[in-house]
Amino acid sequence: MNKNVLIIGCGYTGLRLATRLIERGCRVTGTARSDARIAAMQAAGVEPVTGALDDAATLRRLVASQPAAVVYFVPPPRSGVDPLPDIVQAFRPLGLEAFIFTSTTSVYGDHKGGWVDETTSVTADTSNDPARIWAERLVLDAGTNYGMPMRICRISGIYGPGRTLRPLLQSGRYALIKGRDTWVGRIHVDDLVTGLIATWQCGENGQVYNMVDQCPHLASEFANLAADLNHLPRPEWISEDTARQRYSDDEFYRKVSNKRIRCARLINDLGVHLQYPSYREGLPASVAEDCASAA
Repeated sequence: MNKNVLIIGCGYTGLRLATRLIERGCRVTGTARSDARIAAMQAAGVEPVTGALDDAATLRRLVASQPAAVVYFVPPPRSGVDPLPDIVQAFRPLGLEAFIFTSTTSVYGDHKGGWVDETTSVTADTSNDPARIWAERLVLDAGTNYGMPMRICRISGIYGPGRTLRPLLQSGRYALIKGRDTWVGRIHVDDLVTGLIATWQCGENGQVYNMVDQCPHLASEFANLAADLNHLPRPEWISEDTARQRYSDDEFYRKVSNKRIRCARLINDLGVHLQYPSYREGLPASVAEDCASAA
């Protein structure tokens, strides 16, 4: 697979994706801002591009990499201008195989424990993530209006090596809310990488894919197992009033949002076989990898 892939926002998942692609013979270009992340990219064999995404010179360098596929991980900014429209326009003439926009399952909002899938209505007035909904619409409009190969991956909570709640549990920052033990969805980072590659190679233009495993679970189930595996105290339960004082409005909303997410398109349409169909397999494997790295 001697093709170039551009990863815009090559962070935790992006670096795992880049490593997998390089193993398969791809050339990978990635963007990052921190020196530590750039060093990690270079060590993995990724060609780094630095600079602000709204800078014309940076955009020219990204386009000059002539990617077959673009994976866009950058979340909408909290303030200022979103660079996404300029990036989409810059790649419009290139004849990409796929432009994959990574969104989140937070756009579904709170369904009080009910099931959602990609056909569930998503509107700004039922979600606390209107910027992401706007970005999704921009991406899909580019596919409709310009014939660009736009695909959206709505990603649930990502866990994996280095992402097992350990720092939050150690600090006591992670807490459960009394009366709000919500249904949540997660996906192991390596299964997410598999899903992203399948979206490029097997996905349908203009389609949305949920990136989540096959086992919705209660927040306490994951947190308690994470604590046990990391040999840490289980998280405390706090009142809703205390939670509102402790967390920002966005953090509180994420913690009480309650839904079960289906991944039928990931399995049936993209043909992905999950290595970790639930956290019960994936979380112990992640902690074991952390321990092996620390040894």
